[in-house]
Amino acid sequence: MSVIVELSVPVDDFPLGRALTVTPDMEVELERIVPTGDGTLPFFWVWGDDVEAFVSKLQDDGGIEELAILDRVDDGALLRATWTEEPGIIEAIVESEAILLEVNRRDDVWKFRLRSPDREAVVALQRYCADHDIDLRLNWIHTLTEVKAGEQYGLTDDQRRTIVAAFEAGYFDEPRETTLEELSDQFDISSRAVSKRMRRGLRNLIAATLVTED
Repeated sequence: MSVIVELSVPVDDFPLGRALTVTPDMEVELERIVPTGDGTLPFFWVWGDDVEAFVSKLQDDGGIEELAILDRVDDGALLRATWTEEPGIIEAIVESEAILLEVNRRDDVWKFRLRSPDREAVVALQRYCADHDIDLRLNWIHTLTEVKAGEQYGLTDDQRRTIVAAFEAGYFDEPRETTLEELSDQFDISSRAVSKRMRRGLRNLIAATLVTED
């Protein structure tokens, strides 16, 4: 039976995390894992006001061979990386055949939320990390029937709470009755973080309810 699991690894155990310790105002967005001929995790987004400093730090890290900025938006950029050392935890997730649902950096750890084929696959993931000296911590594990309301549509608890709060406050009304800044005060995060959380949540909600294979 499929399970949802949250895992943590120290920031310093991951090259992207080491770069973030020097540029703490930057955020990295890993929305999915795509193994290609170039290795694992060739593409990722970085958000913040100092993309160049982040790129420079990552290039100096020693775990990366090549890094290119593919596209820029107002407050971020899409990067392509060729790693000299595979990002260990990502490689472990690929080996376990789990699906990456969400990644967040909280203080000094990365938190990975996954959908794993079964509990045995989680055990195999833990064994892989132990064999490769990856400091993996299991935070919690639930079956799909134990997952809270909203996650059946691919939403995290934070995404569901934010979207519901925005709806109840009139954010989706015309004209709007609240702003991102007011919502950010409610959740004690930046307005950019609120916007990203709602965007990801609405994307998952649409994919789960409106988009069909046809």
